[in-house]
Amino acid sequence: MYKVFFNEHLLVFGSEIDNSLKDNIDQVVEIESFVEFLKLLSKLENLKHVVKLIIVSNEGDDALNLLRQKMTQIPAAGGIVWNERQQLLVIKRFGKWDLPKGKIETAETTEQAAIREVEEECGISGLKILNELPATFHIYRSPYIKQENNWVLKKTHWFEMGYSGNDLLKPQIEEQIEEVRWFNRDELDNVYQNTYGNMRQLLQNYLD
Repeated sequence: MYKVFFNEHLLVFGSEIDNSLKDNIDQVVEIESFVEFLKLLSKLENLKHVVKLIIVSNEGDDALNLLRQKMTQIPAAGGIVWNERQQLLVIKRFGKWDLPKGKIETAETTEQAAIREVEEECGISGLKILNELPATFHIYRSPYIKQENNWVLKKTHWFEMGYSGNDLLKPQIEEQIEEVRWFNRDELDNVYQNTYGNMRQLLQNYLD
């Protein structure tokens, strides 16, 4: 099963229905083609409420092939960073709290990209990777793709990182980052109330 976010909607991809998810899912949708899937996305774009769907396709066990074969793929990497005071590093971009992350450059490993992006977006250095975490997926339209099919599937690789320095946090303004801040664990509800669905789920699953 793969969880993919589109806006705030949760799409769970699988080759069959997972009964354990039924109580938390609004609808099961069977998709036989990419065109059908795009029609579904168009409907979701116009919904005023958030839904959770199970997407069952004829792609077999790897239902994400439906998207990988047709959408532009952008690999990214980022970090869940803790300092020695057990505070979490969080950025604010476009008015929402988020985790530092960005596109993986050519010839760069996921680990290298994750460290570089955190350092660039937050103005710190000397990070140490502690663990690799589950990746997240989300779908969006790219204004930079001048084609009708401008859909992007972004897979973000996440790493738990440690930081022991005392650099002054500095938001990367050219990346529209408005603020960088350390949060105590008991303050994370403030983050959850103003963040994206995939970030909320990533953090909650990580902290459980």
